Amino acid sequence: MFAGHTSEGLPIWPLRLMLLGLVGVVAGYVGLWFAGRAEIRPQGLTTVLMLLPAIVVLPGLWRGHYKTMIWAALVALFYLLISATDAWAVATDRGWHLWVAVASTLAFLAAWWHSIKRRRHLKARSTSAGNGTARNGHPEQENSKPED
Repeated sequence: MFAGHTSEGLPIWPLRLMLLGLVGVVAGYVGLWFAGRAEIRPQGLTTVLMLLPAIVVLPGLWRGHYKTMIWAALVALFYLLISATDAWAVATDRGWHLWVAVASTLAFLAAWWHSIKRRRHLKARSTSAGNGTARNGHPEQENSKPED
């Protein structure tokens, strides 16, 4: 499950770790829906709408798409914000909210690690190309004006 590489040659395990973190977020909110003890807790349509961003990014994370990983990192920060606020405000369901906070933090840290490795990999690839490449990684073009 964790073996393999992305299309760029980077390990796939951080993306799978993000996937597991967001599945943990979904499990935490479903557990809160069924086992929560607070008078005010997300139920029904509210839970479905709240979990929709996490569910939408799961297939792209499984395939190892980088742009999906960026969106999933933003979604993880969104869930971290919500769960930290709710854990502070609702003492009776604090355990469920802390579960969601830990899962979303794990997902965000995996995305952060993967983006650092990707940036280093792309930088090393552009510098190893050596002559004929500009700083931005694109080939340098000849000056179209003839010199006098």
